[in-house]
Amino acid sequence: GRFGVRRWTSAIRGGGPIETSAGRRGPTDHYTMTKNNYFHMKLREHREEIARLKEELEVSAKAALESESATAGMAAEQLEREKAAAQVERQRVVAQLESVEADRDEVLVRLRESEQRELQEKERARARTKSFVVGLVLLAGVVVIFMASSFGGEQEVVVPTSVPTSVVIPTSTSVPTSVVIPTSTSVPTEATTSVPPAATTTTTLEPVLPVDPDVEEPVVEIDELAVLTASYEMWESGERVQTLQIVLGMQADWIYGPVTFGRHTRALIDRGLSLSTLPPPPTTTSQPLPPYIPGIGLMYPNEQVRDFKHPGQADEWIFFGNAGTSVRVQMTSRHFDTYLEVADPTGVVIALNDDHDGTDSFVSVQLCHTGAYKVIAGNFGYGSMQFGEYALLLTGGDVVFDAILQKCEAG
Repeated sequence: GRFGVRRWTSAIRGGGPIETSAGRRGPTDHYTMTKNNYFHMKLREHREEIARLKEELEVSAKAALESESATAGMAAEQLEREKAAAQVERQRVVAQLESVEADRDEVLVRLRESEQRELQEKERARARTKSFVVGLVLLAGVVVIFMASSFGGEQEVVVPTSVPTSVVIPTSTSVPTSVVIPTSTSVPTEATTSVPPAATTTTTLEPVLPVDPDVEEPVVEIDELAVLTASYEMWESGERVQTLQIVLGMQADWIYGPVTFGRHTRALIDRGLSLSTLPPPPTTTSQPLPPYIPGIGLMYPNEQVRDFKHPGQADEWIFFGNAGTSVRVQMTSRHFDTYLEVADPTGVVIALNDDHDGTDSFVSVQLCHTGAYKVIAGNFGYGSMQFGEYALLLTGGDVVFDAILQKCEAG
């Protein structure tokens, strides 16, 4: 009835057994079992879900731990690789430093060998010059004998048996004037003829000899402190600049340019000296030309000279040569097209050249006169307005009397 339905409904809501008004179990028994089974199934699913989540959490934690271990291992390996690379780089730098030291030692050895070779070459050149002078003296003696015997009559001719000791060889840069060769300063040989005593004669020859560039000169001590602290001007040229460049360990070109200025500044700083004596530093790359100093320079065999050619000017150099010899003159420059002329002691141009090797000039001259020869160093074309540094080299001086003298006589 009405009250029975209400009890059933309340029983379903309350979850308890359902009873009808008759006191018996109703149709809700099956529903209750199904509901309980459903709850048990849900509980089992939740437990399984929890177990699965727990297992996933354990797997995730294990994976995270393994990942951290792998990352730590990789970091350690990377650190080891970096250490190994740093060690290899250090060994490479040490090897490079050792190679640089070895190269420096090799360069020092080569410099010493070059200096020794240069000294040996100077000694050989000095010996050749002395032999050449002795040969000239002996030749002059032979000429004296020949001339004395060609005058006729029965004159007594005194023949020297050794090299005379009165040969004067100047050591300065002035032009030698004469060499006196007496014909009766030595013990005469037995090759004489009977003549009256009044017929005895002596002859004096005065050949002009070249200046010997290898004559030993006294060594002058250089006061390096005074040289470094002296005042100089930009583009100054002269022996003062040459001495400074020697003290600085540079190749002397006699010109106080930007390179010399930089080396001079560095030397003063290294020695803790004042920089007040330095000239104003160059502020631009285009510097004014060094001052032009007119004059004539001297050239010596096998010694290169360097100078600066100014626009519109041709430099003049002189060297001393003997008739019957052959010399060579070379002019090189990186700044302009060189042009070279050689004039004999009479002022006649006997050789000229423009382009022997590229823009460098070269002449080979056979000397027909004894005296001072002039070398004119200029540039080709452009109205002689080109300028820059250049170098001259005089070589040769070999004695080839017959061939050259015959050619000179034919000329």
